[in-house]
Amino acid sequence: MPRLPKISLSIIVPVCVFILYFGLVSGEYFYEHAELNDQLALRQSEQIQKDLFRMRHVVESSILMQDPERIEQEVALVSTDQNMMVYVILDSDSKIQFANHIIWRESNATNVLEGYSADLHRSVVSNNKSYLKVNFDRLSIQAYYPVNANSRYSYSNSVELIYLEYDIANILAEAVDSLLKRFMEIWGIGALLLSLFCVMLHYLLIRPLSQLSQAAKNLDSPDFNTDIVCASTELVNLRDYLNQVNGRLSRSKKRLNDAEQRWLFAVEGARNGIWDWCISTGDVFVSDRWKDIIGYQPYELDNDYSVWESRLHRDDKAQVLNTLQNYIQNQHEYYESVYRLRHKDGRYIWILDRGKIVEWDELGRPLRIIGTITDVSDDVKNQSITNEKQSHSGLTDIINRDLLADQLFDLQVFSRETGQFSALLMINLDNFKLINDGLGRQLGDRLLMQIAARLSATFSSVGQVARLGADEFVFLVKNFGNDIDQANKRALALASEVRQLIGRSFTISDQNLSITARIGLVVFDGIESLEPQVLLARVDSALEQAKESRSNGCAIYQSESVQHQVQPFKLQNELKLAIHNQQMSLVYQPVVDQAGQLNSVEVLMRWYHPQYGYISPRKFITSAELSDCIFELELWALDQVCEMIKTLQQANATIPIMSLNISSRHFHQDHFANVIMNRINAAQISPSLLQFELAADVFVVNASVAKNKIAELQRFGINIAMDNFGSGSCAVYLLQGIRFSQVKLAAVYLEDIEFNPETFNIVNAIIEFAAKLNFPVVAKQVENKQQLNLLTHAKCTWFQGYIISRPLDNDDIIQLIKTQLSLSVVP
Repeated sequence: MPRLPKISLSIIVPVCVFILYFGLVSGEYFYEHAELNDQLALRQSEQIQKDLFRMRHVVESSILMQDPERIEQEVALVSTDQNMMVYVILDSDSKIQFANHIIWRESNATNVLEGYSADLHRSVVSNNKSYLKVNFDRLSIQAYYPVNANSRYSYSNSVELIYLEYDIANILAEAVDSLLKRFMEIWGIGALLLSLFCVMLHYLLIRPLSQLSQAAKNLDSPDFNTDIVCASTELVNLRDYLNQVNGRLSRSKKRLNDAEQRWLFAVEGARNGIWDWCISTGDVFVSDRWKDIIGYQPYELDNDYSVWESRLHRDDKAQVLNTLQNYIQNQHEYYESVYRLRHKDGRYIWILDRGKIVEWDELGRPLRIIGTITDVSDDVKNQSITNEKQSHSGLTDIINRDLLADQLFDLQVFSRETGQFSALLMINLDNFKLINDGLGRQLGDRLLMQIAARLSATFSSVGQVARLGADEFVFLVKNFGNDIDQANKRALALASEVRQLIGRSFTISDQNLSITARIGLVVFDGIESLEPQVLLARVDSALEQAKESRSNGCAIYQSESVQHQVQPFKLQNELKLAIHNQQMSLVYQPVVDQAGQLNSVEVLMRWYHPQYGYISPRKFITSAELSDCIFELELWALDQVCEMIKTLQQANATIPIMSLNISSRHFHQDHFANVIMNRINAAQISPSLLQFELAADVFVVNASVAKNKIAELQRFGINIAMDNFGSGSCAVYLLQGIRFSQVKLAAVYLEDIEFNPETFNIVNAIIEFAAKLNFPVVAKQVENKQQLNLLTHAKCTWFQGYIISRPLDNDDIIQLIKTQLSLSVVP
């Protein structure tokens, strides 16, 4: 828990008092400011109403007398008011017959008057009821006043409405200046009185309290003195209590020294080093044997806590301190820790540290811990991780992919020569991004270090562990036997053991953390020599299946996977039952800006078949598009997203835009827009929370019809995005007149953007082209920091991919939206 800065009451009290005072006075000022604006506007509106009533009488009488010159004179008289911005008399066609500016005459009001509304004009005339509005944004009063148009004279048909706009900025400014002057006087007088109050408070309360605090620091010293003048009963009592404590402390000190001497005599001949920590005072005693274990003479080290803490190995320090703190807080039954302590000669030795609380206060809080340390270097040297091994396996650094490729080649050669199966495991940490952002990157790095050390310490004899990405590890294992079925079972058993090991809680900076993992596996015998990229692609595919809710967290890749044997026509038949049998599910992948703030969420479909397992979305969506299943599938997804939005609304969460992929075949159905809006209206949600992602091929056939349908959906409020922007499947001129809420950059441009400057230049040009069309660009399938940094440099608007977040299930995306955590990985 972070410590608050220590600030004197001499500062805190005056600051709080002045903040409260200025807050109250400022609140009153802004309240009166608003009231004053309303009163002035109301007063001026009433005056304008009276003037308009008179003007209508003048206009009607002039029309009756057929005397337009009188109207001219009245309008000219009104024009002498400098605050009158617009004063015109209009006919039924919004044509200006009379105006305070001659240049407007005979012009259409819609073209020359910015604030004028023809619809409001007709409404006022038809209802024969005036309309007056105070517009504080424009600092003006706007009025529509009907003129009697039922005269029997033909000239009456030429005018029917008086329209004016009156500037109230000067009136309000003068009133606000007067109000501000009055409140400045109030603020000044009040501040002076508060200053006098704070001075009195300092001398009567804060100063004596500070003197008592200083005296308490010297409570055990011979020159302790509490001769302090106190003006309150509470302070007098505090002073007397300090005197009593001083006497008790002197008597207890002698008894403590006697007990310490007897205790030292009892442990003098022991092999272990002894330490004694008094938590209440912070005093630490270490025996001569304790000093000898780390190579020092008794006189070379002080009995100080820092002597121990400063010698802890930096990789072990946080864990050791947290373990000790958790024991003190009764979160563990005992204290025992194995860590490295720096020897006098600079090397590190392994220490077994044990301790026990031996004293508590009246409230049961621990006061004193006694413990021992033992040199166990010989016992753990075969299990410890040397610096050389850490450097080689890259426990805390991301492994070089070329090095990983070499190791995969070597592992295949080993399997081929020995006839033994080997395995590649890819471990992905669930929601590590949320933990990393919630606790900070430093603590996230410590968590990764502890996970890596735990994996290496437990499985170093089995295989090699390396960190592959921000929240991914790879595990290379050999000697799984020569039977494929047994090898698969052993690999799954090992993966399950790895998940259980990671699932055990971690203690980091006073916090107990729990994290789960998903593991994808690929088992190979080396007979089929595979490129490392192929093995990584296969294990990544297995990891995708492991991330599904029904996989139990582990999935193994099979080269002749059952799902690849399913024919398209059979998939179509199975799809008809998939929704009804609740085999379909949705996952949600965040789209964020450079700061990691959530902008929208792409909704993705997943299908788990009880017989064929997880079926690739690319496979079943392609099959669905060959039949009418795609219509039902996408409408089902829309209904599920509407339910998700309603759930978030009930939780009062800030809801991002939910983006659904719509197939071109479904989009081109005649009644698509009506069916969609009926579903949305039935769910009673705002269409502005939805976005449809369309592929570029929607313009291949009936481009004009597609444009009209996009415009219709946008009028309803639905956002429209374009997928695979820049792929070349759509002519650029077809995009004219379309306002996309997003365009998603084709993933093909990211394949070698880190290594090919020409590719980066092309991406830069595409993003610049989109910016000129006012299309916000989303970079999807961003997989590493290099890609993310380049796309950020290219001024991409939003980002999506595994470097930001994997696709999340319902519970995880709801948690992310509610907590509003940043997902940024840009340094």
